[in-house]
Amino acid sequence: MKKLIIALSFLIPFIAFSQKVSLGPEIGVNIIPMEGSDIGQNYQLGYHFGGHLKYHFSEKFKLSTGIFLSQKKKGYSSSTTSSITTLFDDLLGGFGGFDTTGLDSTLNIPGLNTDITESIKGVSSELFIEIPVLANYKYKNVNFYLGPYAGILITASKKEELTTDIPVLDVIDLDALGLGGITTFFLPSSGTETSTISSTNGLRSLDFGFNAGIGYEMNNLHFNLMYSNGLLDYRDNSEGESTENLKLFRFSVAYLFDLEKKDKNGSAKFE
Repeated sequence: MKKLIIALSFLIPFIAFSQKVSLGPEIGVNIIPMEGSDIGQNYQLGYHFGGHLKYHFSEKFKLSTGIFLSQKKKGYSSSTTSSITTLFDDLLGGFGGFDTTGLDSTLNIPGLNTDITESIKGVSSELFIEIPVLANYKYKNVNFYLGPYAGILITASKKEELTTDIPVLDVIDLDALGLGGITTFFLPSSGTETSTISSTNGLRSLDFGFNAGIGYEMNNLHFNLMYSNGLLDYRDNSEGESTENLKLFRFSVAYLFDLEKKDKNGSAKFE
């Protein structure tokens, strides 16, 4: 609630000059590029809605802003590889006096893959309160937009797939050797597990970037196509990795009511 009050206070100076303002609801869909695959770029959808406010300097030059809820997403992946011999070292080394020095060489049979690979693929879904400040130039019925935005993170969730691959288990049948029940206590199983976590931990609470777009205006109805690119890493700590920012394409529809005074011909009158 505190974040919403701060965001609304930003718009008060614009509303105060209501004789030069248009405002109304705007709703749209975010088209979000995710990690690419061998056959091309993957996309996911998010939502975008709120109140659009436009301040008129003249018939051609305007300033567009508002307050919106915008869902953004980011895909991520990681992979770690260890050896199954490490698990045996940890298990047998826990018994006092048991020497595991030669265990690696004993189990390192030529052609036998003793690796344990754990791969994580996930999607971070984040919901922001977002305020854009866009210079707006109108040519006939076409609007051009350019300017920065600031977003405050209010909630987030992560959906992850953890895939564990142990090739040695495809070669050695531990159940046939009578070891299946014993090894389940310390040996992970191959397969994929899915989990969902609702938390903002590890995510940056502020997003800042720029918007650029074009729109078409039919009386009070506005159709807008926007590109949004964040300048900050979406993670609170990137741990030295390259910057991963939030970016998307947005298609939205707004219906704006003119509050400025009208002359006798129905045109906007600026004072």
